[in-house]
Amino acid sequence: VRPRAIARSSVLVLACSACGAAAPAPAKPAPAPSSARAEPAPAARTPRELGTAFAALPSLAPGDHNLVKNASFDTAKSLPWTASFTAPAAGSGGVTAGAYCLEVTNAGAKPWDAQFRHREMTIQKGHAYAIRFKVAATEPTHLAVRVAMSGPPYKGYWSRSIDIGPVPQVVTSDFTMPLDDDPTAEFAFHVGGSAANKATPFSVCVDDVVLEDPQFTPKPDAAPPPVPNVLVNQVGYLPGLTKWAVIKTDATAPLAWKLLGEKGDVLAGGDTIVRGADPSSGDRVHWVDFSAFTKTGKGLVLHVGDDASHPFEVGPAVYRKLKYDALNYFYQSRSGLPIAMPYARAEKWTRPAGHPGDQSVSCAPAPSPDAPRDPSYDPSSDRHCDDTLNVADGWYDAGDHGKYVVNGGIAAWTLLDQYERTKFLGSSVADFGDGKLGIPESHNGVPDLIDEARNELEFMMKMQVPEGHPMAGMVHHKIHDKEWTALGTRPDQDPVARYLHPVSTAATLNVAATAAQGARIWRELDPSFAKTCLDRAERAWAAAVANPTLYAPASDSIGGGPYDDTDVSDEFYWAAAELYVTTKKSAYRDFLASSPHRDGDAIDPAQPSLMTWQHTATLGTISLAVVPNGLPAAEVAARRNGLVKAADAFLAMSAHAGYRTGFEPSPPSFPWGSNSFVLNNALVMALAFDFTHDKKYLAGVVDAMDYVLGRNPNDQSYVTGYGFRPLEHPHHRFWAHQANAAFPEPPPGVLSGGPNSGLQDPYVKALGLEGCAPMKCFADNIEAWSANEEAINWNAPLAWVAAFLDEQSAVQKPRR
Repeated sequence: VRPRAIARSSVLVLACSACGAAAPAPAKPAPAPSSARAEPAPAARTPRELGTAFAALPSLAPGDHNLVKNASFDTAKSLPWTASFTAPAAGSGGVTAGAYCLEVTNAGAKPWDAQFRHREMTIQKGHAYAIRFKVAATEPTHLAVRVAMSGPPYKGYWSRSIDIGPVPQVVTSDFTMPLDDDPTAEFAFHVGGSAANKATPFSVCVDDVVLEDPQFTPKPDAAPPPVPNVLVNQVGYLPGLTKWAVIKTDATAPLAWKLLGEKGDVLAGGDTIVRGADPSSGDRVHWVDFSAFTKTGKGLVLHVGDDASHPFEVGPAVYRKLKYDALNYFYQSRSGLPIAMPYARAEKWTRPAGHPGDQSVSCAPAPSPDAPRDPSYDPSSDRHCDDTLNVADGWYDAGDHGKYVVNGGIAAWTLLDQYERTKFLGSSVADFGDGKLGIPESHNGVPDLIDEARNELEFMMKMQVPEGHPMAGMVHHKIHDKEWTALGTRPDQDPVARYLHPVSTAATLNVAATAAQGARIWRELDPSFAKTCLDRAERAWAAAVANPTLYAPASDSIGGGPYDDTDVSDEFYWAAAELYVTTKKSAYRDFLASSPHRDGDAIDPAQPSLMTWQHTATLGTISLAVVPNGLPAAEVAARRNGLVKAADAFLAMSAHAGYRTGFEPSPPSFPWGSNSFVLNNALVMALAFDFTHDKKYLAGVVDAMDYVLGRNPNDQSYVTGYGFRPLEHPHHRFWAHQANAAFPEPPPGVLSGGPNSGLQDPYVKALGLEGCAPMKCFADNIEAWSANEEAINWNAPLAWVAAFLDEQSAVQKPRR
């Protein structure tokens, strides 16, 4: 964050030793005592030595009125203290020898580029505060400390600049809050920038951190509801489809179960199925199959011994609202358009149009040779561009304000595929017709589902380099802010400059594919737009063929994700498939026949799925298998059979995985956005059901949604607004109520990326999740961006699968 101090007060800095007296702990804020300097201790040169030196000093007596939680770092968990590094700054933070230490391996350009901080506290107007802490560093360096707003405009209430080194110091100070109450203040230590020690790595450590208010009495943290041992889909089950629960238990023999109705009457019963150890969760589990219960009911509870599930419903409409809320997410994520009533569904989610300046965006200036670099700097990231384009509209990609063509491509394709699948294989296309979604384009004579996708498709085509310019026909990879913005930033109030980034072959092929898909969908609905789509698609294809190896670099990660990809053979296959389905041209068919992806892709055991933004060949296979296209029946059947074979593999995973996910990496390791892997596998199983009418695939889809909606080891519904323990705090700049009370909580229907055993963000590390079982590497916190982000390419399969299951509720008859 950016420091902006407005209040100052006295400060006392004492050099201390193990035999010296620490500064006394005042009963109330008071002027700092006179200096009583002790003989300095020997210099400590490692974090562990610093922690030991702190422990040898008298305690600073945090007391009963300290706003700081975890003031003395007596456990390995550091929360609510977290580290933050803004590239090129880098390092890590955590508890060492009873102190909190931040190791800095790159100090970055600004003081706040490397910092550690404590949030979750309220600073109140007129209250007097006393500050005390021990601090030292392994090397001489500079420290800026502040109590301030945690987000824009970063007003400060107290600040100090201190030179520190290997000899521990005690800092004491006081201030009176001059401004209105701040319920989301932070206590931050900034150690980066030009004033930091140039000899990296170095570490800064603190202990006994006190921010004391005599009028403050901490309230005990509300304990979350316990995770039950009987885990179910917290939203409910469809009457005529399979119904499974997972039981956490060490029992080695079957246990008796019973299903109770709302009035406590026994509706069904039987014995559990012993499954045993589940490596992905670290649990030992049994299963309950109560599929034979086909009646409807609310408030149902499953009992196994003394354990009971949350109440749930069995009914035909359990997915009826979700399928629309999951799509409303896309309207709420629009850029360049006011989010207004009644489409926003509540006033708190309304906002002015985000980033109106996107109507004229230029390429980022070429960096100077001596500019600070990200540690993973790749010189190819300096490939410059000269365009200034109108790239307004489209969807914000995720929790930030970036817009990325390669992620927009798979997200838009999924919505358009949902339309084509219901049109050619399903029975619910009317559910997404004109007026059904409640968006500004409703009642224009075009199905709302494809109207929503068009918003993104038009943005993607705006990213294409115009004719007459260098690299004409190629597509810019992304547009986003120059640097990362803070949580609690409304899109229209984003103060950071935004830039286009250079073209890439992957982005160009994403436009070729989705624009070709759009051309056939709008052919009769809007012939003029369809013609534009096809023209842009074929121009993109020709440009990609001429420039097949322009890759987005992994190091282009400041202010936005890199979305790097150095194998675009799958994007070529996908684009050729969509162009062939739309045009029937032999050139595209010939390309398909020679592609290494023509026979389908093998499933990677480490990340067993067929489709992500980085792996898109299956998107082309699905279009060839679903949309009538003129291929010989045998070729269509071969592609359908390939998808069915993949579905069989996912079913085998479901039958083996303790939580029946249809997604079981080997060795166990859940990736970033794991919930999207689960749902995309469900999409493939749904298509297998469409092709074969074998209900085993339908059962696999149900299992996947059961997992997402609560039948998982965390007892967590990963969707906002749904279930007993719904998702509440996804990582998002505007839906940021947890970080700043002035902002709203998220609307219903937002999917978390879910468990991520990579643990890339400081919050999950501070939570002490290192070594977690993959399925348990999760935190529902806005700061947990690697485990609790949301994204357009994750919500898209949620909408697709929810719609599919709701459709099946109307056509699958209950078993008698």
